[in-house]
Amino acid sequence: MFVLGLDSGTQSAKACVWDLHGHCHARASRPLTVSTPQEGWAEQDPAEWWQSARAAIAEAASEVDPSRIAAMGVAFQRETFTLLDDSGSALRPGILWLDIRAGAEVEEASRRLGADAFHRRTGKPLDVTSVVPRMLWIARHEPGVFARARSWADVGSFLFGKLTGTPATCVAGADTTGLVDMAARWWAPDILSCAGLDGVRMPGLFEPGAVVGSLTREAAEATGLLRGLPVVAAGGDGQALAVGLGAGAGRGFTLTLGTSVVLGLPRAASSVSKLYRTLISARPDRQYLLESVIQSGTYILRWFEETFGRAGPSVDEDGERKVSALSPGSDGLITIPHWWGVRFPESMPEARGAMLGWSHRHTRAHFLRSILEGVAFELRKLVQDFQEELPGSAALPVTACGGGTRSRAWLRILCDTLGATIVLNEDPEPAALGAAILSAEAIGAFPDVDTAARAMIHTGETLNPDPGAASRYEALFRGSYLPLREAALRMFNSPP
Repeated sequence: MFVLGLDSGTQSAKACVWDLHGHCHARASRPLTVSTPQEGWAEQDPAEWWQSARAAIAEAASEVDPSRIAAMGVAFQRETFTLLDDSGSALRPGILWLDIRAGAEVEEASRRLGADAFHRRTGKPLDVTSVVPRMLWIARHEPGVFARARSWADVGSFLFGKLTGTPATCVAGADTTGLVDMAARWWAPDILSCAGLDGVRMPGLFEPGAVVGSLTREAAEATGLLRGLPVVAAGGDGQALAVGLGAGAGRGFTLTLGTSVVLGLPRAASSVSKLYRTLISARPDRQYLLESVIQSGTYILRWFEETFGRAGPSVDEDGERKVSALSPGSDGLITIPHWWGVRFPESMPEARGAMLGWSHRHTRAHFLRSILEGVAFELRKLVQDFQEELPGSAALPVTACGGGTRSRAWLRILCDTLGATIVLNEDPEPAALGAAILSAEAIGAFPDVDTAARAMIHTGETLNPDPGAASRYEALFRGSYLPLREAALRMFNSPP
């Protein structure tokens, strides 16, 4: 028996086929295009969501016997949405999660809903990633689109509609929009009304691990899968990723070293704080996922490479070697990595980075290592804040994934800076694996998600901190990084 996991992300759709022992038998990926027609905008053609998913599924299915695929789980990029007309066609490009055009409308939404009340009810801060200010922007700048809208769709409901004919989505993923009442686990009528969506059809909400429907004849022909295949709601990509890493309450942090750095802490009970956004977990047992984000992840390395030459450790073995040869602290160079502002625990999109300690002896490798250390220090700050708010959490292990884990130098820096054990998973697509695990449980192949995870997840290397380096980083963190960070934020928070 095989199960297929689909991860429809921001830059690509990935389809993978696993057996019930967690061995991957087929992988396929198709790119997605992100357009930036204006500064701060990020859009995507909704037709690409289906085209990329269909093509990736079809290629993966062609590499195995499709009759052996017993179910398919679908994970999808979060906060991204579009508006549909009467025929179900998109009226405009999808607005992506990283779009920041609606800054002015955040203030209007805060006045109407109350930022604190909104946060307590949805678990999410009211900011530019929320759907309410984005809908207010559409109403103001695209009134024709707003007037013709008959349905609202996130990526999940768009794909489920194409696959099963049911325009539904997963509550663990839809909740990131800020339109879901976290306690009721359903759309919040007054928030919908504020967004102008009270007269628009909203997709149904399914719990994670639920079967949304069966594959239609048209979708079967398009993908090469069998008609009637169960299609399972796996949730937003970040939540499904946590499942694919084996995350659960009391089992430690999840860490994604991607375009941004995402720190997650699974919890049995919900809580609300400025330190994180509270997500509905993709686990079927109604847990929660507390998630903090550092805006500067691997994208800051890409910026470094493009600006100063090919020197990023993920692509340059010589750069990796030189970075690893340097001692902790980069010979006195300290970096605050706020290249794209701060989201947690402060909300300061206008904040920017800083570097202190330049000298004639510093080389390109010093600057690169200092950037890697800066991201690690910022992560150390988040972990410290979690420890203060939720005692005991900082001692937990960290399970890491993402493109940044290809850098041995960065992993060693993170391990020593955090003073924590870092565990790597073998499979490079944990979100798709999480979707597959949920689909296996949904059809009864396993009694619960933990049993499925134990059978299908294979742990890779484990890194333990070096006591000497960890002590050195702790001294640098408290003596240099925190004071410089405070000074940098104070500068950007002060009136001109």
